[in-house]
Amino acid sequence: MSLNMQDAWLTWGNSLRSHNTYRSYMVSANLFCRMVFNKEPKDLTEEDLRELRYSDTLNKFVKPLRDKGVKDSTIKSHLTAMRSLIRIVRRERIFPDLDFTAITSDALSSNMLSTRDVEHHEAMSLKELSAMEKWLKEKKCSGRPSLGKKYAMLVDFMYKTAIRITATLTITWKDFTLLNSPYGGDWAVLEVIDKGKKLNRKYLTQKYYYELKEVFYDGDDEATVFGCLSQNTLRSYFKSYDELTGQHFVIHSLKAGAATTLYAMTKNLLMVRDFCDHESVKTTENYIHSQKDPNMSGTAILTTGYDSKKLNNLSKDELLMLIHSQPEIESSVCAAAVQHDCF
Repeated sequence: MSLNMQDAWLTWGNSLRSHNTYRSYMVSANLFCRMVFNKEPKDLTEEDLRELRYSDTLNKFVKPLRDKGVKDSTIKSHLTAMRSLIRIVRRERIFPDLDFTAITSDALSSNMLSTRDVEHHEAMSLKELSAMEKWLKEKKCSGRPSLGKKYAMLVDFMYKTAIRITATLTITWKDFTLLNSPYGGDWAVLEVIDKGKKLNRKYLTQKYYYELKEVFYDGDDEATVFGCLSQNTLRSYFKSYDELTGQHFVIHSLKAGAATTLYAMTKNLLMVRDFCDHESVKTTENYIHSQKDPNMSGTAILTTGYDSKKLNNLSKDELLMLIHSQPEIESSVCAAAVQHDCF
């Protein structure tokens, strides 16, 4: 066994910033090395890496996994993990004579893989969020009438902040700071450590903050906001809701749905990227799911040829009816009204 490769394996593991990344990357690297080299990653030699070809990756790894029904997006994640390991081997200068660029760019290339299959769950719209919240509030939770209301508030909070469940459940009341912004508005600024150990800042209206306090606050500023709730219970509620409605929502549908809705409302990809706390716009693009409404498809819009002047002929009641027909339209109109000092 190569002691140097053992050291690289240990260093690589320590370089991965979150437990979930560590776990998934370790699985991916082990899987690739067993299928391609018939070895464990820490047993790889200089000769193994030098002889690695694109054909090995395609024929010994990609095709067998595809034949088993594994999605391209999953296979691509495996290759991303393997390239990450190889970069550590290069940095540690274990095999100084190797052409690492050829290994990562050619032999471990994922260009043959599609990323269009990542939508394994539905993105939740504002209307669907409201329906699930109503279902949770009406649900009798183990004899605790208020528990359903609390889980409804939890999914609402996660949707509107794009904070993952693991980070959400660690938030304490002292993580909020009340702020009167010189740009206007009274805010509750939340600072939270999310994926990748990044410090994220979220601006909630103080009205929303006090609604949270009304439901969850017990007088202890050190306490976690959602301490009485659990990820496993929330996951089971999503499963029950899917069985009832025939939809395919998971916890991550909240963030994907919020990203899709925010983009539909603003068409501002950079805003959505910042909202989701992504480093890359490409990651954000994968979160934005296709619109379900055929009226909002490109072909429908271009072939319909709307005459916006006809809006002038509508009555106030007709305009209000249209505005209130969809939460996304309501939010867009309200945001525009605030921008133009109409409120």
